[in-house]
Amino acid sequence: MDKKNQENMLGNMDRVMRQLRRRPEGRRHGGRGTYRILRLLSETPGLSTRQLAEIMDIRPASLNERLASLEQDKMIRRERDPNDQRVFLIYLEPPGRDLLDDAKRQRQTMYAAIEKILTSEEVREMSRLADKLANGLETLNNPQGLAASGKIRGADGQ
Repeated sequence: MDKKNQENMLGNMDRVMRQLRRRPEGRRHGGRGTYRILRLLSETPGLSTRQLAEIMDIRPASLNERLASLEQDKMIRRERDPNDQRVFLIYLEPPGRDLLDDAKRQRQTMYAAIEKILTSEEVREMSRLADKLANGLETLNNPQGLAASGKIRGADGQ
């Protein structure tokens, strides 16, 4: 792919991501990862901080910052595990469930808009390509994954 096409592709991806990340007026407590945290807690109440960090593939310290903010806003609550006082279990609270429901409605609205732009086949192809690209970029960002996959070689070509 030539440089102009590369720039166009990356520019178009940036435009799509900006549109997807736009929040309606007055939307509260958005931010990266909030929807995912709330969804995971909705699906599996009582996850430990460590379990949630592993599922999300983020550092526990980064997760704790987000959890503290969500807890302060009464979206979640953290309780000590009765079997191990060192461990905190995390639960979704009613305001968090309301926020999650609101985010789900917004996602459905976005998906309905996308369906007006792309055919069902194009949606499937877009999903397949996005998955392929995400997996490839994750591999590139994980040096051990690259070495194991054989997609990276040392300076000597080995």
